[in-house]
Amino acid sequence: MTPLRLTGPQLREVHQAAQTVPWELRGLYLERVAAELRGHQELGDGLVHRVAYQVVREITWTAGRMAVEI
Repeated sequence: MTPLRLTGPQLREVHQAAQTVPWELRGLYLERVAAELRGHQELGDGLVHRVAYQVVREITWTAGRMAVEI
């Protein structure tokens, strides 16, 4: 699998978004962000930001729903 090549600011964006994800779900978060970004030819700052926070919303929404259902 080819590693992603993110710029410093893009990597900081991904890490900043990760701060809002529960600690035990951060590995899943990073895997999903990487999977989403691999499908794109060009990784612009806006794309990285949108994908990072979209994945945060999906993970935290799912985690919240699971906590309510227990």
